Amino acid sequence: MNVRNLTEELLGKGESDRIEFIASARAENSIGRAVCALLNTKGGSVLVGVDDCGQVLGVLREEDADALRLFLHRHITPQVLFTVTLDDVQGGRVITVDIPEGSDRPYVFDGAVYIKKGLDILAVDAATMREMVVRQSRETERWERRVAVGLAIDDLDRKLLDETVRKAQDRGYRFEEVHKPDAVLADLALARFGQLTNAADVLFGKRVALRHPQTRLRAVCYETDRGDNFIDEQLYEGPAFYLLEEAMVFLKRHVAIAAEFKPGQLARESRPQYPFNSLREGLVNALVHRDYAAFSGGVSVSIYPGRIEIWNSGHLSMGLTPEKLRSATHESILVNPDISHVFYLHELMERVGRGTFKIVQECRDMRMRPPVWQNKVSGVHLTFFGVGQGQISVKINERQRALLDGLAACRN
Repeated sequence: MNVRNLTEELLGKGESDRIEFIASARAENSIGRAVCALLNTKGGSVLVGVDDCGQVLGVLREEDADALRLFLHRHITPQVLFTVTLDDVQGGRVITVDIPEGSDRPYVFDGAVYIKKGLDILAVDAATMREMVVRQSRETERWERRVAVGLAIDDLDRKLLDETVRKAQDRGYRFEEVHKPDAVLADLALARFGQLTNAADVLFGKRVALRHPQTRLRAVCYETDRGDNFIDEQLYEGPAFYLLEEAMVFLKRHVAIAAEFKPGQLARESRPQYPFNSLREGLVNALVHRDYAAFSGGVSVSIYPGRIEIWNSGHLSMGLTPEKLRSATHESILVNPDISHVFYLHELMERVGRGTFKIVQECRDMRMRPPVWQNKVSGVHLTFFGVGQGQISVKINERQRALLDGLAACRN
């Protein structure tokens, strides 16, 4: 099932407590209220360019999606990750806004707070507002939002921060004072009351592992499926983006490539034993959804001859199960929304709530065994099974085999 089919599935379901149809991209206030309401309840999707009966009304442009994305970012507070995309569907194009269940309620659109109740979008009354504020105040402050004691601007990778600003601006994100690092970090919710947060350290800290050793990533390539002996072992530390980059380099160094010669072609076609896009998606999920609070935590990548395991010291949020992760429209609950938001600005997270389904789909396209998620006491495990369980074959035709036999005879 591709993105088009996913969006058409939402259209087919009709409006609900998690799906809202809005006819025109020009109805910005209606869209803003709907997005705000879903953030304050269960999350979901807003489909723009669709009437109340689910009929696609016309052709929208990429410029419409860009303008809507900018409008929503400017008018909804506090800052939050949601995705705005232009999707091709039968009968035209629609704008899909995918929205997670908000972690920092209440969310405000143009000075008012809204909730979704059944099919209705309602402005909350004073009593409901007090209840939301009290409930939020009772919740334990997220680790990523806690002040990183002693962390200063000079401790951050300024080059990486500047790159984040450029990428964010390319996506229409507006900063109040773009040339002031402290103001930029505040706009990204990475600074509070003039002090940097743990999320800022995880994302940009040059020596974050000295303060938070649990941020390290361990990568091991084992000789056998039993894990008795290892061929290569690395321990990486630094900003989360560096960990992702180094882990992908490690994977590409050890993942076998199958070569296939097709009849009538001189050039061979190469295919990796595992889909690298899905491996990257699995790593991104491990880095942004893990539990950073536990000092015994971390992320690990384990390569065996027949499988790859990605582990993180986190747990699936309440209501999510390994089975739901395989579905196209499961709930999106962000464990570390501030960290997730910056990954999104770096274009490392695409659509809210659809990454795990894309992993399943890509593995299916490569005719691999479906990946397996396990939610254990020790953390979340994601296992990929290689093509042919690690048996890589190189297919050649008769003429190429004769050539290889001739070369072997010459050496003898």
